[in-house]
Amino acid sequence: MVRVGDHQQTQEVRSGGSYISQSDFRLHFGLGQAAKADLVEIRWPSGLTERLENVTANRIMKIREGVAAVAETMEK
Repeated sequence: MVRVGDHQQTQEVRSGGSYISQSDFRLHFGLGQAAKADLVEIRWPSGLTERLENVTANRIMKIREGVAAVAETMEK
């Protein structure tokens, strides 16, 4: 879940695919004109919930359960 002000978006990672294909595990959240997300909350299948606050926009984040998130700037 990603929250910016009063706006909240939720998505799920779904695995699977077919012969010689795989679904994309990346999730994309549009923040409009916001420079940051107030809250990013990840709910893992294990039951663990992780919260990241004040996450800068225009980033690709690699997130692993129980490990600090790594952000990379997106080049336009």
